[in-house]
Amino acid sequence: MLKKINNKLIKLKLTEIGISGDTTANIENETISVFGGIPGEEVLAEIRNQKQTKRKQNQRFATVKHVIKSSKHRVSTPCSFYGFCTGCNWQHIDYEYQLILKKQLLENEILKITNEKINIQNIIKSKDQYNYRNHARFTIRKNGQIGFTNKVNKKFVSINKCLIMNEKINTHIQNLETYVGETSQMSVRVGINKDSYLIQPKFKNNKIKTITGQKSYYEKIDDYNFQISSPSFFQVNSSQIITMKNTILSLLKNTNNNLLIDAYAGVGTFGILLSNYFKKIIGIEQSYSAVVDAKYNIRELGNYEIIIGNSEEILSTIKSEIDVLLLDPSRKGCDEKLIQNLIVNPVKNIIYISCEPKTLARDLKLLTHQSKYIIKSITPIDLFPNTHHVESITLLTLNN
Repeated sequence: MLKKINNKLIKLKLTEIGISGDTTANIENETISVFGGIPGEEVLAEIRNQKQTKRKQNQRFATVKHVIKSSKHRVSTPCSFYGFCTGCNWQHIDYEYQLILKKQLLENEILKITNEKINIQNIIKSKDQYNYRNHARFTIRKNGQIGFTNKVNKKFVSINKCLIMNEKINTHIQNLETYVGETSQMSVRVGINKDSYLIQPKFKNNKIKTITGQKSYYEKIDDYNFQISSPSFFQVNSSQIITMKNTILSLLKNTNNNLLIDAYAGVGTFGILLSNYFKKIIGIEQSYSAVVDAKYNIRELGNYEIIIGNSEEILSTIKSEIDVLLLDPSRKGCDEKLIQNLIVNPVKNIIYISCEPKTLARDLKLLTHQSKYIIKSITPIDLFPNTHHVESITLLTLNN
């Protein structure tokens, strides 16, 4: 399994994909993550020790430097920064196999919580494998270089073009390169379907000809216009939002359409897109900026009400019968109080949108405890091509 080639390179046999998206290998009875590999390959890899921090213990990582026995799914990488910035950790894997691996990652987490057969659909592919992201966060060096931080060695990597970013973002970073040294972080967000953008923070350098410091930008999805403020969440793959909406509708064919609760509503995205299909929608969101956006976005809708507050607290105050509860939490998943409230005060149907298989599995385990809810289906959707991240939409129904 382990053979030292020189002081730096080690020969490794790569096994499965880990939850971090990297392949794994066994070194001296220790399983380590290996960036740039594919299961079944034999490679020469460089080992790096990562020192202990307050949040993490000492860890060892490896990076593939040479492939001895290649997988049939390996492809050449079009990005000149691949392997240096480590953002697109699956760019070396052909897209169809990426989809298979993403479904496997999801299945592996779900299998940890149940022995029952769960209906996990084939993953819905993204229309675009590159230039799909509408949002980028960059690290800035003092001389104004724009780039990312390598997740393995923590070194800064200067870039002038990112292939998964929309070209509007690439144009902005090329115009700002070397002029933005007054900050350490920069956010760029663009409307894919509208001529609108946001760059934060506001820069003082008079050499910058691009307007910066906007508080919000605008996007159009399915004939609805959305205002999105700098701190507010919005899906990074605009073209897949319609796919998600249509998937949700396909899951709700046989449900009543009186009341939809849009928990973790954000700027109101899915509640607004579903507003024609329900008599009343109540959105719940704790972020002040997102609520301000949502109020603007629903200003012409007569059946959508937005409430500021924690979903776990507001939900318990709603006395009307809920036909559908839409959950769209962050990567950390739902608050345990919300889950417990749904067990004590159950609803007929739950649509759970997740971007993190591990926390999804944790929450599904709680919801299906003692057969309170039944998992009817899980539909993975690819919002993040060339990375290991996977979105999914789960339908749960009350077990009467």
